[in-house]
Amino acid sequence: MKSLDVFLVQMFVKFGNKAANYQKVVNLLTEANLKANPDVFRVIALPELFSTGYDLQNHKKHAENIPKGLTTDYLKKLAIKFDAAVVASYIEHETGFYYNTAVIINRKGEFIGKYRKIHLFPLNPLDETKVLTEGGFLSEKPIFELEWGKIGVLICFDIRFPEISRLLAKSGAEILFYLAEFPDPRRIAWKCLLQARAIENQIYICGVNRVGKDPKSGGGAKFFGYSRIIDPSGNILIEGDESESVLHMALDPESLDEAKKSFDSLKHRKEHHYY
Repeated sequence: MKSLDVFLVQMFVKFGNKAANYQKVVNLLTEANLKANPDVFRVIALPELFSTGYDLQNHKKHAENIPKGLTTDYLKKLAIKFDAAVVASYIEHETGFYYNTAVIINRKGEFIGKYRKIHLFPLNPLDETKVLTEGGFLSEKPIFELEWGKIGVLICFDIRFPEISRLLAKSGAEILFYLAEFPDPRRIAWKCLLQARAIENQIYICGVNRVGKDPKSGGGAKFFGYSRIIDPSGNILIEGDESESVLHMALDPESLDEAKKSFDSLKHRKEHHYY
């Protein structure tokens, strides 16, 4: 199996402005000199609610049908332009309900699937529970088959609940992507939880977080970035700071086998003792 090039787009999300955020993604990837290369498997991951931020007061205005909406069409074009699979989240509307939904587009621009965030953040200024509906894991298990292999996708607050990550690892996910808008003062939690998910599941972890402050977002949440990629042994391969950037790392699939050969912790889980 070939290596996988991962690109984490750590960006400032302009509040409620889809056009500006669409263009920002293209600009950052262009500045990173990302060009089509059919010989390399690649995934681009964008922060949670990348197209609007937490403009939840206008959630009905921003919400789209998936996979027929404007943002899905944009992501399909983005995938084709940069010859890469794309993972991103935005507000979905279906039959009177609204969701924080991640979509997966393959490198050919084809819609692969979606995952609706299960653990909605319950505190101001980012309280999703007032307007959004939680997803259901059993009906929407967020594991997806790409040309390279299987990836799992989760959203922000999901990271605090290790059971869902473990289920994805046991289902064959080789990489977990966490799309986030993690604000201060929770920087330590973000860093530690990402590293813990890698160590306990012995897989690659890719966490992409936005940067900047939202003056319009009820009280002004400040997002610290520090996107990071962590290997199956818990080593930090690359980490951002508080500025806009595109983090790039080539992941070696052999590292997954090497980590489990030395000590496969999943085999020693006493599941029958827990329930």
